[in-house]
Amino acid sequence: TTVLFTHDLHSHFLPLERADGGESGGYARLASALEQQRALHPDALTLDGGDFSIGSLVQTLYTTRAAELRTMGALGYDATTAGNHEFDHTGLGFAQMLTAAYTSGDPLPALLMANYAPSAGGPDQLDIQRAMSAYGVTDTLLLERGGVTYGIFGLMGTDSDDCAPTSGFTLEDPVQAAQRCVDSLEEQGAQFIIALSHSGTDERERKSEDQQLAREVEGIDLILSGHTHTTLTQPIVEGDTYIVSAGPYCENLGSITLEWSEDGSKTLVDYHLTPIDETLPEAPDINALVEAWKVQGGETYLDRYGFPYDQVLTTAEFDLSTPAPGIQQGNNLGNLAADAFLWAAERLEAGAPNVQTVSVTAAGVLRAPLHAGEITVSQAFDVLSMGVGADGTSGFPLVGVYLTGKELKAAAEVDASVTPIMPEAQLYLGGMEYAFNTHRMFFDRVMAARLYEPF
Repeated sequence: TTVLFTHDLHSHFLPLERADGGESGGYARLASALEQQRALHPDALTLDGGDFSIGSLVQTLYTTRAAELRTMGALGYDATTAGNHEFDHTGLGFAQMLTAAYTSGDPLPALLMANYAPSAGGPDQLDIQRAMSAYGVTDTLLLERGGVTYGIFGLMGTDSDDCAPTSGFTLEDPVQAAQRCVDSLEEQGAQFIIALSHSGTDERERKSEDQQLAREVEGIDLILSGHTHTTLTQPIVEGDTYIVSAGPYCENLGSITLEWSEDGSKTLVDYHLTPIDETLPEAPDINALVEAWKVQGGETYLDRYGFPYDQVLTTAEFDLSTPAPGIQQGNNLGNLAADAFLWAAERLEAGAPNVQTVSVTAAGVLRAPLHAGEITVSQAFDVLSMGVGADGTSGFPLVGVYLTGKELKAAAEVDASVTPIMPEAQLYLGGMEYAFNTHRMFFDRVMAARLYEPF
């Protein structure tokens, strides 16, 4: 049994520049890696663990063209599951994406969702259910390949559901749903059972949802673990279950080969991650498809701003890296984003109130670095690609609120206390600065705070 796998692709259709000058990712190069592995393992399955969308300018086609699922179909994926970012456009946007996918007539991967369904009585419940039915979304998939009958199912994790507050969907307990799927697939004759789990693993085992899943549900042979963006150079083994992760953003293609005996015991024959980098050729057909998506994204999203996809905006003389987790200090990229927000609010917002303004962004929404050299429109978008505005526009929205000085200080206290245990919550601000003492009690660490005029 050989399974090729990815997860957390996040619309990374095109390669990204690495700090060392090389490139990482890109679906045309992923296609070449898949071709190489399929030549070695003709009966291999190709599976994905969710969050295939939201993370580059091509995501602006999500609800209207379903570029992600259609490209995965062209790449020959057998199945995927939904992650929390598939619901950034709410449950209705997810339904619109499914409709765009199945009406295209293109090959598509099976979409497996065993424990996530539109909430009963929700305003868009019927429309979402119709779209899911038309696409063929189902709990489980029975697939015969190379004389082996595979049983595959898809799960949304608890933390993943927490990260999708506007989905309009209801989560069934993952363990309960998984056991139901395993029992059903075994009754149907599945010989090898795979969970596509958008739950994740963690060094702290109590927060490692997929390890808990493996311990509590008997009969899962392989868990493809997404959501936490983990890169596992070796599988995690829990009892008879192997847990694998290849890392996010199309950085690697994972491959695992297992043999098993009649008594059900499994032996690991091979496990490796193939880097998707500049050493791989770009498959012409997928490259042409990605270029077409670029053009369409420019026509439908960028035209309103008067920018082409690859236009150079400026040149940087140094790297602007995403924040290092767990290091409680300033970050150039975070400070730049906060200052840009403040500049926009004070100069571009129609009818902006004539009051002191403070801007804020968090480490967790800074999704891509900017490296030294030319910075293009698409690279600038990638930095703040997560989220959707109230008008449905892709990209992280700006929200305005009125706060008192006391409330601003409380926000600083949250940053000073919470960041060490939740690095993605670290705040970067424009128009305000503060000092704090890390040795003081929680929420009593800020020693001084003041507003300033940055421009």
